[in-house]
Amino acid sequence: MRYNSPITQLSIVAVTLVLTTAVRRLLRGYILQETPEQLNLGYNREVVTSIVEIVSSFLGIFIVNLIESRFIFLFYTLTNIIYASSFIVMYRNHSSIYEHAAEIINMFGYSISRVATLVIVLAYPGEKWKARALAVFLILEYLSAAIGDLIAVNHSDSESRRYSGAIIFLCFSCVAPFAAMFIAPSQNIVRNSGVYLLTPSTNLTNEIREIVGMFANRYMLLLIPYMLIYPMLFGFAFVQLPDTRLMVLFDFGKVLVIFLGQMLDIKWAGRRTRGIVGLAVVFVVFLASFGTVAASQYFHYNFSGLDPSWSYEQQREYMIGQVILQAYPIISAATFFAGMVSGLIELYGYWVMGTLTNDLKSSARFVGIYHSIMALGGFIGFQISEHNPDKSKPMTTALFVGSALTLVSFALALFVVRRITETNDWSLAKIEGHSTDDIPVEPANDMSPVDISDIKYHHRAIEAYAM
Repeated sequence: MRYNSPITQLSIVAVTLVLTTAVRRLLRGYILQETPEQLNLGYNREVVTSIVEIVSSFLGIFIVNLIESRFIFLFYTLTNIIYASSFIVMYRNHSSIYEHAAEIINMFGYSISRVATLVIVLAYPGEKWKARALAVFLILEYLSAAIGDLIAVNHSDSESRRYSGAIIFLCFSCVAPFAAMFIAPSQNIVRNSGVYLLTPSTNLTNEIREIVGMFANRYMLLLIPYMLIYPMLFGFAFVQLPDTRLMVLFDFGKVLVIFLGQMLDIKWAGRRTRGIVGLAVVFVVFLASFGTVAASQYFHYNFSGLDPSWSYEQQREYMIGQVILQAYPIISAATFFAGMVSGLIELYGYWVMGTLTNDLKSSARFVGIYHSIMALGGFIGFQISEHNPDKSKPMTTALFVGSALTLVSFALALFVVRRITETNDWSLAKIEGHSTDDIPVEPANDMSPVDISDIKYHHRAIEAYAM
């Protein structure tokens, strides 16, 4: 296996993320003795870390396009080491101040590295592997979160054992920089056909101009509601979880993105048709999620025996007991479908962006904006939920309005999906002075056939075929 092949480099990135993101999600709840119901479901409740995620995701566009991916992942591994070290300090000094500061630093590194990861996963695989590669990398996060939740729920060990867990976390974190060192510059990645990735040179001035231009692009404008609205709805309507087991069920629902990845990649029809059918699948799962959530909210808040004079803990214990007695099955279904549709919407959005361009710089602009707006939507949703004047009553109006807006965002996204072609023509159109007809689809020698949407630099492609 060649060092500069896409498969080798994707494997190295995966190892780096397993040693950082996956291990952190596995052990964080256990080390801090936080059960899943005390944590958020994918978006930040905390104002500071939310702002850091939103801003750093957007800044990630500039960083990813101006700095080699190797250095970005090295920086992330170092922030992860700082975060892992904060747990050691916390146990030794019995103070969480350092841990909170380290979490903010790590959030900055994580957000930038996630933009870099998604850009790599969109650009490196061949066209028939894009969605499945996306699914695998998303599952690295989803599955490790689910297993981490199970560990946190089932292992309330002594402080000494959790301290040992912190040391294990630190050890894995210290190995990660060595894996990141093997990540090659994106301009050196070459497919078996001899075709290089499209990595045009850029500078800060050009990036500012291009990003401003993105917001004037009709396809980006049509995708912005898709990026924003569902996370916002998810934040205030789809997170009413009274039980830690439901949190785990939510995480495992997300793992099913692999099935959508299979459907989008298997070439049973053209990419546009697969995109339209994929959106229909997301739409159907969303309807199932909406229906079960609407039903669960009725049961969740049907507490006729609730005494207002009780303390908060008494009221909460009573509500959880009533929910478990009355409607645990419907709430379990609502939780599972909510996790499933949130994962499908994220995967599908990134896949659509991957069909529009193979240019790494353009992909970074798409992904950075998507990640930032998605985090903003989740933050707004949670703030709406947190500032609900009476949390014991359902937010039915918000649920129905948010769901209607989500359906509108799907309709707007459909206009973009209908623009999908068999070539990622946004990048092909940038090949100066040549039409796509000049590029041979079949190689002139014994190399395997090349998908025209994989063609990157025209001059390098012609050189490869001339050999």
